[in-house]
Amino acid sequence: MSYINAKSKKFLCFGILFIITYMQLTTLSTNAAEHPEKVVLGKYYDILRDTSNSITVEEIISGIHDKAFEPSEYDYLLFWHTTDTIWLRLSTNDLQLKEKDYWIEVIDKLESIEMFLVQQDGSYIVQQRGISNVEQQNISYRSNLFQINEPNITEIYFKLEGTPLLPLSMVSFLYTTDDFIKSVIDYKYFTGIFYGFLLALLIYNVFLYFSFKERVYLYYVLYMASFIVYQATMNSLDVELFGQLLPKWLLTKTLTMGAHVLFASMLLFSIEFLELRKYLPRCYKAAKILLITAFVLLIFTLIVPNASKVNDFTLVYSVTVLIFLWIVGLFVLLKGQKMARFYMIGWTVLLGAIIVQSLSFLMIIPFHPYLFEHVPALGAIFEATFLSLALGDKINLMKKEHQELQIELNETLEYKVQQRTQQLEQAKQELEKLANTDLLTQISNRVRLDMVLEEYFALVKEHETPFSIILLDIDNFKEINDTYGHQVGDQVLIEIAQVLKDAIREQDIVGRWGGEEFLVVCPNTSLNEALQFAEVLRMRIASCLFPVVQHKTSSFGVASYIKGDTLNTLLYRSDKALYKAKAGGKNRVEYIMQDFHQ
Repeated sequence: MSYINAKSKKFLCFGILFIITYMQLTTLSTNAAEHPEKVVLGKYYDILRDTSNSITVEEIISGIHDKAFEPSEYDYLLFWHTTDTIWLRLSTNDLQLKEKDYWIEVIDKLESIEMFLVQQDGSYIVQQRGISNVEQQNISYRSNLFQINEPNITEIYFKLEGTPLLPLSMVSFLYTTDDFIKSVIDYKYFTGIFYGFLLALLIYNVFLYFSFKERVYLYYVLYMASFIVYQATMNSLDVELFGQLLPKWLLTKTLTMGAHVLFASMLLFSIEFLELRKYLPRCYKAAKILLITAFVLLIFTLIVPNASKVNDFTLVYSVTVLIFLWIVGLFVLLKGQKMARFYMIGWTVLLGAIIVQSLSFLMIIPFHPYLFEHVPALGAIFEATFLSLALGDKINLMKKEHQELQIELNETLEYKVQQRTQQLEQAKQELEKLANTDLLTQISNRVRLDMVLEEYFALVKEHETPFSIILLDIDNFKEINDTYGHQVGDQVLIEIAQVLKDAIREQDIVGRWGGEEFLVVCPNTSLNEALQFAEVLRMRIASCLFPVVQHKTSSFGVASYIKGDTLNTLLYRSDKALYKAKAGGKNRVEYIMQDFHQ
């Protein structure tokens, strides 16, 4: 248990170090001379909002709407959810273009964006980008890329078509070709660090889940995976990686769908970690309602063509969930549950990052791309690191409580030694039983079987009495776990252990050898008797009706003591016989009689 806590502390230190390094590298990418130079285009634009959605590019170029254009006041433009058409005008004279080739990068996920390069003779060249025109962009990249390589360009117009599904914004930069290549390299570098850290944290907790089988680790893994997917859609990596494969209607919904999955996994983790059913029953019911709502919103987003109403509700729902999870964490902490302290630190940081992002979207503070890319990402890394630490802290607190309880028990026993002798003896027996019992099947474990084998084998060698062992393995057990999950597989192991326990004779001992293998130790039993007994066990298992999977079979390998045997050679022959049964078609009993020296 202390191992988990130590590992979590290491991840905390690494996470904080990563955040500091990420911020420093981001600053260097902006200020250092060797990094790409770019022009933020926001204040160079003149803006025309077409509420009728009827103005054509020919009308725009003709100049009849020139007076309707208004200069931009912001470096980064946000029009939120709108169905209006937005026209942006960019004068090449203001930009003072000196090179031959330039690139304009628009980093937002947009339904449709078109660039019109107007030449001196009034003609124009159009480049179409956005989700609706994803096949028009030759370079597979997360941003919408436009190339300017015509020498006679006088003006540039952008046409942005609003949709209720995606917020309409214009975060755009102008690069030379060399600087654009440097920008792509920098972004790929930072992206690799960011997602690499999150994947490392995810894989670490996957190992913990398989080691301890605690559902809270599984829910944390689900939360981390859903966050990675959500962040990827927010960074438009879904368009970059799958833009040519996924249908366009789905690409417009991936961000909203990812948010619903993220909130569902958040709720699952918090319910389990904070033990809401135990400490806050009413909040537990509210959390269940919010969880069901997340799945309902996910389904509606997927099946409803125009999901604008769902998007509006999602904004309210998102804020509600984040505040709710922060409040229940506070309540659990106030109830004296120290396990919630790191949870509260992580969740407070994430909530603060989301609030800053929301204020930026609402234009209460200046809208900036860092506020919807770097701030939430850093907040989420900080929160994920502290949640991982909280998991280790919870286990450590449980260990400490157990130790304190043990100390208290020992102090009590010092004053009542004579009165408690019987209880101590019983406790000792229970501890011995626990040490020698398989926790899942409640029969002897490998440690107990090794002790029994050594004890009986010494007697057999001394008195030359018959002695046999039966090794059996459940056929095709992996298919159960792969098809129905580990819980069903565990139930099958429990049921087979009970069948064996009920079938063995008084002198026999049965235990779990490992995984799906069981070993039956048969003293005073010849080879023929062991074969007959193994056949009885095989038929009992084959006729048993198991939950979900119905019928399962097992393969048996039988070996009997031969003069000159060692314990290893005896076990080797039983194992070899088991493989012979598997190779012979499974659900059968086999044995090996050849001399062990061979």
